[in-house]
Amino acid sequence: MNRWTIMLQEQIIKQFDVAEGQRLIIGRGADAEVRIDNRAISRHHSAIEVQNGKPFLQDLCSLNGTLVNGEKIDFIQIFEGDDICIGNFKLIWGPTLTGTEPLSATAMPMDIGDATTLGSEKTQNIKKETTYQLQVINGRCKPTTLPLAGHTSIKLGKAPNSHIFTPGFLVSDNQCYINKKDTSYFLIPQSGWRKTYINGNKVTQKVELHPGDEINIAENTIRFEVI
Repeated sequence: MNRWTIMLQEQIIKQFDVAEGQRLIIGRGADAEVRIDNRAISRHHSAIEVQNGKPFLQDLCSLNGTLVNGEKIDFIQIFEGDDICIGNFKLIWGPTLTGTEPLSATAMPMDIGDATTLGSEKTQNIKKETTYQLQVINGRCKPTTLPLAGHTSIKLGKAPNSHIFTPGFLVSDNQCYINKKDTSYFLIPQSGWRKTYINGNKVTQKVELHPGDEINIAENTIRFEVI
């Protein structure tokens, strides 16, 4: 097992273990395995996984980023003693820390870079993170809803490992990809007999998606929308 500790202002917020082959998401969302109810934390902020006994940390396109030794990271192996910051929280990998009473994982809202004061009633105005999803409105795609938080590349097609399985005559295994760049999402069509359409227009090159856009693949219609 790999023991992890989340701390805020020298206080232990929570401790948890990550088993070999396991992947845990840290975030503010209700579906995060390690939940930190704080506005500086994205709904899906970071992910920890263990491969061959080695811990790895991934930033999930969070608003404030995940820092290791002062540098923003995408995906990196973690070593004991690394200085890891998620918002204003410290993430520590290593021996179990003792002598400090664990606190609730709820802290006061804050602006980016604003220090958290436990027990304060102060609320800051912050820029809300916009989150998106793909919603199937027609056809036999599975799943019918896919939140995009935590995804930087989404595959649509008939391949079993597609993020959204999209059936239909002459639909390719890799029909198209939706990739995230900064805060925008782009649809990238792949070569194949069946073409991909957006709002009824054939897509032949990378196209930026906007809320309300409808992706048409065979008899399937998938809407790109704000959650």
